[in-house]
Amino acid sequence: MSAVQPGDAVSAAPSEFVGRHTELQRVAGLLASSTARLITLAGPGGIGKTTLASEALRRYRKTPDHTVYWTRLARLAPGSDTGVVAEEVVQSVVTSDIAARSAWDGLLETFTIRGMSPSHRTILVLDNCEHVLAGVGPLIIGLLEAVPGLTIIATSREPLGWIDEHIVTVPPMSSAHALELLLRRAQLTGRPISDDPAQLAIAEQICWHVDNNPLFIRLAAARLLHRPPAIVLRELTGDTDDRRLQWSNGARLGTEERHRSVRDVIAWSYGLCTAREQLLLDRMSVFVTGCDSDGDDVFGGGAESEAIIAVCADRALPPEEVERLLERLTERSLVSARIAPTMIRYYLLESVGVFVRDRLSSRSDELDEARLLARHRRYYRDKVAGGQAAWYGPDEQDWLAWARSAWCNILLGIETSLDDPAEAVVGLETAAILMALRIQFITGANRAIGGLTEQALEATRHVDPPATQLRITATALVGWVSIWQGRHAYTTQLLDECAAECLSDPALHQLWRENPSADIGLPAPVEFTWGLELFLMHLDLRAADVLARASRKFAEADDEGGVERSELFLALTQANLGDAEQALSAARRHLDRSIATNSQWAISWGELAWMIAVSRHGDPREAIDVARAAVERLLISGDRWTAGWIIHFSTMASTYILAARIAARDGGLVELRAAATEIAHLQGGIATLHRSMGIVAERVTLVARGIENAVAVATSILGAENYAAAARRGARMRPELDELQRFMLGRFAIDELPTDAPVVRTTASRWRELSPAERDVAVLAAAGWANSAIAARRGSSIRTVDAQVVAIRRKLMAATRADIMWHVPGELTDRIRLESEQRPSRFPARP
Repeated sequence: MSAVQPGDAVSAAPSEFVGRHTELQRVAGLLASSTARLITLAGPGGIGKTTLASEALRRYRKTPDHTVYWTRLARLAPGSDTGVVAEEVVQSVVTSDIAARSAWDGLLETFTIRGMSPSHRTILVLDNCEHVLAGVGPLIIGLLEAVPGLTIIATSREPLGWIDEHIVTVPPMSSAHALELLLRRAQLTGRPISDDPAQLAIAEQICWHVDNNPLFIRLAAARLLHRPPAIVLRELTGDTDDRRLQWSNGARLGTEERHRSVRDVIAWSYGLCTAREQLLLDRMSVFVTGCDSDGDDVFGGGAESEAIIAVCADRALPPEEVERLLERLTERSLVSARIAPTMIRYYLLESVGVFVRDRLSSRSDELDEARLLARHRRYYRDKVAGGQAAWYGPDEQDWLAWARSAWCNILLGIETSLDDPAEAVVGLETAAILMALRIQFITGANRAIGGLTEQALEATRHVDPPATQLRITATALVGWVSIWQGRHAYTTQLLDECAAECLSDPALHQLWRENPSADIGLPAPVEFTWGLELFLMHLDLRAADVLARASRKFAEADDEGGVERSELFLALTQANLGDAEQALSAARRHLDRSIATNSQWAISWGELAWMIAVSRHGDPREAIDVARAAVERLLISGDRWTAGWIIHFSTMASTYILAARIAARDGGLVELRAAATEIAHLQGGIATLHRSMGIVAERVTLVARGIENAVAVATSILGAENYAAAARRGARMRPELDELQRFMLGRFAIDELPTDAPVVRTTASRWRELSPAERDVAVLAAAGWANSAIAARRGSSIRTVDAQVVAIRRKLMAATRADIMWHVPGELTDRIRLESEQRPSRFPARP
């Protein structure tokens, strides 16, 4: 039968244990194995290693004829030798008097007597080994060699290093289990969290910000004694004003001193590091922190070793040592790693990041935080610039994979540049290249990039020397993005500002749009955006002249990316607006050119131009066949932006087919209704996809015309009410699951959708937390107004507006100023559009 010995683990009460199913199964499997002699539960401080071991053994005790001993090593001094560790184990497991014998002999006798029966199993738990690894290692090896029936379970913040050690990594909890734990702990405080969806969303965010770490969740729950959940969440900014390290201690009884605060937990592990490990940790705080709660490869998380070396290495931290130090810090559970087939990315969890950022600020090193951030933004600026050579070629997918993984750090580089005009030039360079490469569309972050670019433009307005050409390029690109956001008046304003800056003849300032066919000396980026305005908004075939001119000017500047963009939209203009000969020849020519580049992006858009031309002037069925093959490929690459447009124009082809069948009375009513219903479903799905990317497609004239035609044709069969119902069902397709693409390919049925419509954002409760003044400022910020312009509008100081924007971002949990837009209620969309159109000009007109 099983035996309970002194020092034995106290089983965790079932009501207090949450989740950990995978880890429990792994430990159970190892305990059932005769070859697993040393099982180490490894993970960060507070992650629940001891609790997991206790629960695993509570369940294992159902197996008869075994004995469990438990020794807690936490109270030993760091670096204690093998003799001291052995004495501690003896006190926990030996019940007889061993005064005349050594600790070693006492342990051997105890474990051997218990293990004399062949079926008996002895389990020794060594809890909290990380600070005595040098001492505990020889003891473990000796015991395992001397006692064949002994199994040792160790808990440690890093592996012990034995050759046959079975390591069970204990990660942060899943999001669902973390929330469940917080709710239970809040109940214990007497301040339970209600089941209101808004309150649960706040609770989930609290868990995420404390890394879904069980101990930190308990400390956060204790904080609820003094603060409501919304205020606890505001204390977890992850930035310099983060309050978690100042939280008063939680429980003082029944917990170890090193587990009484977030600072204590991390300081314990930090103190075990070498000086260079600590230095690297401190310097890594300038990178974006991450979260691996569900074991997912979180988009935009982590930095490759190349980036960490470029930013952090110097004479005090030699480059050749950084990778080894990263591996050691990962073993110590202070650095986390995402290992993909072709790359490894390292990152700090948010709580560790807050701790070491605080340490970095107290250092007096020459490579201080400001210099580290300058290195950081230049590294990512240069890497982004490298994409110009890789784009439109066979290496574009590799570069795009890097850009996705580095996305948060790229944005951080731009955002941290904004306080210094000279550094803002670096941020503006990065932003302009990203927009030129259309990455904002692929990532669905066009509002974030557009907003950061506008802030960088504001910050560099008076930089010395002036960055005139860069600013004109960036302004024109913001105008391009604004078209897709439905901010057409703003695009017009930006183009007028660019023209005023570029044209020395005052007479041209008012008349520069009069003759698109004439070259009046505008730079290529301005010509490009002007061509898009003519094409997408005014359906003006003269856009082809402007885009052709832009292509030539980009070629003269050796900007191959600019040439490709211009040639693409030139082909799209002719495919959409030209006659049959012009449309088909231009589309075919561009598709052949795209295939020659071996660029999947270029090929897909070349196919789109061909689809449009053949839908209008050939067989729309061919367009649908091309679309299906393209969407098949795009599902693999994850390019939802391109897939959305291909599906949109494929739906237009289906509309042409349906209209022709209706006119020819081809097919029965059931068949026609099925085709019309599919069009409605697709229209709804496309609208949801575009909204998820921040695109207001129905305000783009070219797109709106196609939508109106599709609605009219399908409605003529279904009726307005039935069409609207089918479109609403289609709108429930979830972009993040690629359901629209799979539906178009016949691999997903509308009936498979959940009954409730997807929630794109749940911000109403956070918006209500803003004061009336903050809401007004938030609307103006979302409309792109600079803080100085907001201050002038409201009659307040810039400092006051700066403070209000900081408060707004904290309350809304907006990562950047540009993200405020996502938190403004839908009913204020028209006001934002109006304020955007009335926003003061940044470029003063030349005298």
